[in-house]
Amino acid sequence: MVLAPRYGSPPDIRETLLIEETKKIEDDCVESLSSDRIPVCQWDQWIVEHTSDGYALHRIAKDVRKVYLEVTTRCNLRCANCVRNTWDEELADMSAQTFNRVMDSLRALPELREVYFGGFGEPLLHPEIEEMVKEVKSLGIRVSMSTNGTLLTEEKAKALVDAKIDRLFVSMDSAQAQLFSELRGGADFDLVVENVKRIRDIRERKGSRMPTIGLEFVVTDKNVNDIRNLPSLAREIGASIILLTHLLPHNEQATRQIAYGDDNIEIPRPEGWAVMAGDYVMWGTLSTPRNKWGAYRHCRFVNDKGIVIAWDGGISPCYALMHSYPYFVFGKRKRVKRYLLGNVNEKSLSDIWTSKEYILFRSKVQNFRFPSCVDCGANCDLRQNNEDRWANSPSCADCLWAQDIVRCP
Repeated sequence: MVLAPRYGSPPDIRETLLIEETKKIEDDCVESLSSDRIPVCQWDQWIVEHTSDGYALHRIAKDVRKVYLEVTTRCNLRCANCVRNTWDEELADMSAQTFNRVMDSLRALPELREVYFGGFGEPLLHPEIEEMVKEVKSLGIRVSMSTNGTLLTEEKAKALVDAKIDRLFVSMDSAQAQLFSELRGGADFDLVVENVKRIRDIRERKGSRMPTIGLEFVVTDKNVNDIRNLPSLAREIGASIILLTHLLPHNEQATRQIAYGDDNIEIPRPEGWAVMAGDYVMWGTLSTPRNKWGAYRHCRFVNDKGIVIAWDGGISPCYALMHSYPYFVFGKRKRVKRYLLGNVNEKSLSDIWTSKEYILFRSKVQNFRFPSCVDCGANCDLRQNNEDRWANSPSCADCLWAQDIVRCP
């Protein structure tokens, strides 16, 4: 993106473009922008946006680098703080037809680096998940997955390792069996631990360091002190990554469990640990979230050139906008409405990614042209429609992902 500031009269956009390319914009596009008749025009491989302080030039490029793929909204657990307890959306799997359309689109993305199997369901519940992973991996890119770990049977574990999956993140909200079961909807701690060890053992028998095993830990006031016990658990089961994220509360009860924004709660930062991975030794790392709302606002989904595909083929810019649901931001209720930019069953990912609407949305997020709703005392009801006082819809004004309080791998 190139910015051309305004000082009295509009600049000559032809000269601005010459900074990067020796091209000229057609006269009607320049005149339209200069006369304020329209806020946006398109010329060749550029979107030219008339902003409050000048002109923004956005190159139209098929530069998607990371795809988050939700293959199901079903889950075999019922965790107390899960978003799925508060919505009324369909529980279903991605169809073969939709997945084939996804694969067609992935093959046409020249800069694609990673596909992440995740979303709001348990990927291992999809009956074709092993073949899906294998097919995506055939593209020669990195493939990762999040799982609750309960379904990592010998057969599935071997299939994932054989498919050369690169990273496997397992939800592990406690290193203590009783607390783990309480937080994870009755899941069996010992079963999950043994399942992860199974992945580790298969990896070691093959003399491989793949997949890298990571643990996802949702921090609450109940388990924050248990963070100190994670490195020893990680060492035992072969995990070299621990990713901490704060709780995104979807009901009032959960708002009383959050551990961020509280000066009395300190997140422990234990030291690293050594992990054997086949013929390799890796040094384990623990990544922590921010603990307070502040001026920092950075969307990893947009800035890392990520895109999200839901089970039905719907395309959203991030996890936060891929479904409709309520959540609470520092005690205030917000209603998120699903924001779709297209559907892979109707258009390719490239066409959706390079659409004018998507390009302008990414520009707004990259420059974060949103107010800070958390710091505003107006107490308006715009949050119920996912809007803000700057007329943005959808609004990212109080997004906890952008604050790096809530995080994804």
